[in-house]
Amino acid sequence: MRKTDSEPKPALLDRPATRLSALAVAVLAVLAIVWIGRVGFAGVALTPFEHLAATDDTGSADNPQLAACLKERFGAVEQMRTDAVIDDNQYGAFKARAVSYCQAQFPPQ
Repeated sequence: MRKTDSEPKPALLDRPATRLSALAVAVLAVLAIVWIGRVGFAGVALTPFEHLAATDDTGSADNPQLAACLKERFGAVEQMRTDAVIDDNQYGAFKARAVSYCQAQFPPQ
């Protein structure tokens, strides 16, 4: 007897190999997200403007509201560092974000 192909072949996307490939891609994507979140992207800091916070030349001398905002935000960041909420690696990023936030609220003159 000859075998006949009475059952249709499953669609390409319903095949087990395709589903395993999709699962592998999803796992690799999750691993990439975790890696980038922990290490950064190719060794580059996730906050590219972090170096701007290192200088104290933020223009706060001309704008008392900016100076007050920076003092408050820097105090909060220092307190988080003291309480071990953030580590030394995160300190620079948080300080840079504080500068960005305050300068957005009260632009230097």
